[in-house]
Amino acid sequence: MRRIVTIAVIVCSLVAAISWRVPAQPSSDAERAALGQALASAWLPLESGLVLGSTRGIPISAKYELEDGVLQLSVYTLKDPSAGDSLLEVTVDFSVGMIARVEALTDSADLAAAQNQRAAMAGAKRSLGAVTAEAVDGNPGYRAVSAMPGLDGGHPVAEVTLVRGDHWKVVSAPLD
Repeated sequence: MRRIVTIAVIVCSLVAAISWRVPAQPSSDAERAALGQALASAWLPLESGLVLGSTRGIPISAKYELEDGVLQLSVYTLKDPSAGDSLLEVTVDFSVGMIARVEALTDSADLAAAQNQRAAMAGAKRSLGAVTAEAVDGNPGYRAVSAMPGLDGGHPVAEVTLVRGDHWKVVSAPLD
């Protein structure tokens, strides 16, 4: 009986982890306002960051974020899909449109998020860049802040967070 309960707990934990998503936008209004203001200085679109990141692997997510008060564009990539374990964070210098740094993911929270994103992208037939560009094209005046894949009923979807001034919205699009 104890073994069955243990197995049930493990299975439930795995199911919960697979469907877990990283928040696509800042959690508070103050964080959103700060990020929106910082984005005004970033001329490089997120879609271009995804293209730059693709030179180091298959992009599995991308986001502009404030890290320690500094705007940063991060693209998580999968270096070798056949190996399945080379997850990288590509930091793009948005002021010059070049890759600034490439590091293996080691932080447990970042690694867990990347594992979930990789699982979602495994069933994708469309690239994250294409879905992001489509979301931006369909919403004139908005720019992409993040593109995060996830699973919705077993189907891969991307949640693209967009901003125009102080107006934020999330567009969900299928990846299959």
